[in-house]
Amino acid sequence: MFSSFTLINELFDNIVIFNGDYSIIYCGNSIRSLLLQNKIDINHLNQIEIIRVSAGKLKENKYITFNFGRIKEDFVLFPYENQENFYAFGLKDKVMHIATIEHDLKERVKELESLYQISKDLDSPGEIKDILDAAINHIQQAFQFPADTIVNIEIGKNIYGITDWNPNDIYDLVESEIKPNGQKKGKIKVFSKNKTGLHKDANKYIDEVANKISRKIEQNEREKNLEKQQKILKAKNEILLRLGEECKQSREKLRAFFSAITNTIIVVDKDFNISMSNKDEIGDAGKCYNKLFGLNERCPECPTLESIRTCNSAVQERIIEDKYFQLNTYPIFGENGVVDSVLEVCMDVTMQKKMEEQLLQSYKLASLGKLVAGVAHEINNPNTFILGNLKIIQESFTDIFPLLDLYYQYHPDLKIARLDYKTFKENITILVEDMLTGANRTKKIVTDLRNFAKKDEGGLTENIDLNSIITNNLTFTQKHTKKYAKLEIELGSDIPIFKGNSNKLEQLLVNLILNASEAIECEGGLIKITTNFDKDTNNIILTVSDNGIGMPDNVKKNIFDPFFTTKRNKGGTGLGLSISYGIVKDHNGEIEVDSKVGQGTKFTIRIPVNKN
Repeated sequence: MFSSFTLINELFDNIVIFNGDYSIIYCGNSIRSLLLQNKIDINHLNQIEIIRVSAGKLKENKYITFNFGRIKEDFVLFPYENQENFYAFGLKDKVMHIATIEHDLKERVKELESLYQISKDLDSPGEIKDILDAAINHIQQAFQFPADTIVNIEIGKNIYGITDWNPNDIYDLVESEIKPNGQKKGKIKVFSKNKTGLHKDANKYIDEVANKISRKIEQNEREKNLEKQQKILKAKNEILLRLGEECKQSREKLRAFFSAITNTIIVVDKDFNISMSNKDEIGDAGKCYNKLFGLNERCPECPTLESIRTCNSAVQERIIEDKYFQLNTYPIFGENGVVDSVLEVCMDVTMQKKMEEQLLQSYKLASLGKLVAGVAHEINNPNTFILGNLKIIQESFTDIFPLLDLYYQYHPDLKIARLDYKTFKENITILVEDMLTGANRTKKIVTDLRNFAKKDEGGLTENIDLNSIITNNLTFTQKHTKKYAKLEIELGSDIPIFKGNSNKLEQLLVNLILNASEAIECEGGLIKITTNFDKDTNNIILTVSDNGIGMPDNVKKNIFDPFFTTKRNKGGTGLGLSISYGIVKDHNGEIEVDSKVGQGTKFTIRIPVNKN
């Protein structure tokens, strides 16, 4: 850590240490040689007496000077602080030289500590007066006699610190100018009332403090100049903004009538370049097919081209990214009577189309409900007749077979329906049982169809067993899932009964299962339905998940919007999930979706059991 121990070696080489009995504990080589050269035996009683007398005076002094007589140089006796009642002595010049170095180091440490505190205060926010008052205190503590040190700092017309003192009490003075950016702004003065005066390096210390204060003033001036420039720029910016706003208002007034029309109106030339429009997002330049529809080439069967060719108005409907547009074009004639530009009116009729589709879908659903109810009734009547007759036939075998068995004993060649009697007897009961199974299955399907077609617009007044709703509707929903979509059910055992509307919940379940089925496009498809009860939140949790194609984020965020669908071309209306969302909300619940492209989709429904 240290490359040299010169001062320590010099000190111990020139001192003698002894205890309270004046027995020598340690003697340095140099002082031993000096004493031997002058024939001084410090163990002799005379020499010990000189040391003992000198040691007795140490109670009043930090050190005492004495002489052995034979040596011209004086010696210094001082207490050895590492051990009580131990003393040391050495040549005065050597010991005092090292003591002076120690004192100078301590003073320098005090100066460095003071500079550090002053720098810290100058870097901290606060009033300049408080900062300079703290700096004055740090400067005083940096000197040997703080109580006898007077400090004041002059900056401009302000003076900080002590200003009232008696000149006759002053024994020493140092000062340094405060010169930020090379311009004199003040000075620091330090006065000493102690006769020993100030440290020899006091000027350097005060100069360093003055430099730090100068830099702080420079920083404050830069900040003030910057703040001033910011205010000027802000004022100019406000003027520019005001002028810009005035120009904008003038333009808006000129275009107010044109822009008031809600439909997009543009004027294009024969090359389909826009020369005027009533929409800022379109502007007055660019190709019409690009600005209106985002296309990079002319629309097929372009109505603008038709108007130029026929000199008559034209109309066309276009579908761009699930949006419907109606484009009306009107020719504008030049002075020579030839069409030189075309006025295009573009109307977004998506909402109108969707409302028409919604109305049509409502009619379809209503008709389907009536049809299903009628078909179910028509199927149920003959099926009931078939079930009853099959049961009679099945019961009649008990009476018929004994008679046939007896007849067969005497007529072994007996055939019934071109079958040997044994073959007939073995298969007829199985055939009847299969017919009964089929008839009962038809009965179950009819029941499911009736439940599906049943309309109930009532409130949330029924006691709902969610697990029963799921199991009761499986037969119908399984018929509408794809053949390679496996349906897996995990129903919780602690699902409480709650108030709700069974028809609406059945519709919700069917919508979600059919939606999951549509997302599965290959073998290995799985649709999973689970129920459980969260006791902490009193929520019944229903999940319907699949391992289908999944959805990107831009689709997922819109799936509950009415009319939003990714299956428009396949007949999707975009109402299924919107209706499902409404059903969940009717039950004071929440529905959320988690989906990853290529991994699948999971719908989670939470229905509270204690909310009204």
